[in-house]
Amino acid sequence: MPLAQQPNTAWNLMTGTVAKYALLAVNVVLGFLMMPFNVAHLGKADYGLWMLVASMTYYFQLLDLGYGNGLVRHITEADSRGDVDGVNEILSTFLVTYTALGAVAFAGIVLLAVFAVPRFPHLTPGQIATGSWVLVVLGFRLAVGFPMTVFGAVTNARQRFALNTWVAVVVALVNALITYVVLVTGHGLLTLVPATVTVSLLSYGAYAAVARHVFPALRLSFFRFSRRRWREVTAFSMYLFVISLSAQIGFNLDNVVIGGFLGTAAVTVYAVASRLADYQRQMSSQFNGLLFPVVVDFEARGDSASLRATLLHGTRLAVGLVVGVTLALLAFARPLVVRWMGSSFGESVPALIALALAGVVLVGGGPLGNILLVIGRHRLVAFVSLGESLLNLALSVALVARYGITGAALGTMIAVLAVNLLVLVPMSCRALGVPLVEFARQSLLPAVIASIPAALAAWLLRAFVAPVSLGAIVGSGALVGLVYVVSFGLVGLGRTDRARYLQYVRRLRPSVAAA
Repeated sequence: MPLAQQPNTAWNLMTGTVAKYALLAVNVVLGFLMMPFNVAHLGKADYGLWMLVASMTYYFQLLDLGYGNGLVRHITEADSRGDVDGVNEILSTFLVTYTALGAVAFAGIVLLAVFAVPRFPHLTPGQIATGSWVLVVLGFRLAVGFPMTVFGAVTNARQRFALNTWVAVVVALVNALITYVVLVTGHGLLTLVPATVTVSLLSYGAYAAVARHVFPALRLSFFRFSRRRWREVTAFSMYLFVISLSAQIGFNLDNVVIGGFLGTAAVTVYAVASRLADYQRQMSSQFNGLLFPVVVDFEARGDSASLRATLLHGTRLAVGLVVGVTLALLAFARPLVVRWMGSSFGESVPALIALALAGVVLVGGGPLGNILLVIGRHRLVAFVSLGESLLNLALSVALVARYGITGAALGTMIAVLAVNLLVLVPMSCRALGVPLVEFARQSLLPAVIASIPAALAAWLLRAFVAPVSLGAIVGSGALVGLVYVVSFGLVGLGRTDRARYLQYVRRLRPSVAAA
């Protein structure tokens, strides 16, 4: 059945979001349990080496060249026309393309392992040998993963988001179990990394099976490569590549900057702030990640009203989620970090605050980015994102020498706030004909109102309860979040908006019953 004829788009979004949050919960719990365990068994230096080497592989993900979302867009459009041959031709074309890109990525990673790692500052001879081996193993996983991207594109284009996510849940649990067994039996990185990479390689077969389930007409062949299809997707995807490049420069390069200036132990301390800030963004942005194929469908049907509604209501929900999560996190950031990782990691808290503030803007602007990409403003988004990342890099390098890891985080925060608030928000409102004041009133005001009682609740808990144990800290944060959610629904939202959202939930009940 073509995508345009598939029922229950809302149901797919809901189940996809629920599955995403289940995966996030698993990853957060495993992260809290495994990170101190890993650091204790590997030591700060080796754990920092692992994070440093892993961050080097992130840049080779840029060889995706933006094809991921470009594939989803073109598959969605072809599927909506019922063009099964076109879908298979597009997928076959990029099976060939991604195989070539994977080979290039692996060759580049081998060169880094041979020539770059031995010359990286502050590494001992033993760390150089270990780091080079780990880099090659991670590079092999990356290279194999490239052609597997086509299967994920099929599943996302057909909006069956939940299926891939449940596979990821199983993979996360198995990886955690293997990590525990390897480290508790006295082995190190040389055994741990190949073991977890093996699990990832096996999981690709499950993703392929999911793709064939949602699209039984899937037929891939290296001989169906089409230059015309390659050019069509590339014309759009090259700008997504610039955006991906910008994201890598903006976030993942901080580890390299910190490692070069301060050493691998500082990378480990920064990793705590980065990990918590990443959880903050993930807990708030699962819905945003599913919007792209839906917005493509709106644009393909010329539904401008739905695009404007996505801008306002999507941003309202995104901002509402991220502000609540951020309040709950930052209210207890220092006791959380100290109780979780130890007092020596307390210096990561200022960096966490800066990264979390940047995360509020990034998550809140997620719906805007999806809309701008789809309505033909992808060139502007690409170059604005590149400017933001270069500003981020320049500020991080300038500030890290003086302010340490906090300086690197401040560079990220300043760049993100300036570019998103001063450029992307006005650009989005102008493109859809939404007055900036109206956008702020509808999208931002509910979160601002709800944050007042939540902030008061956080102050009272810190002043009169002062939670010490990890369970009490997490419980206090959850209580602040609950106060925020209630305030958002009862005070932040107007009566009309509450009625609209409740009506939407009621319309989902038949889908739930049918499932």
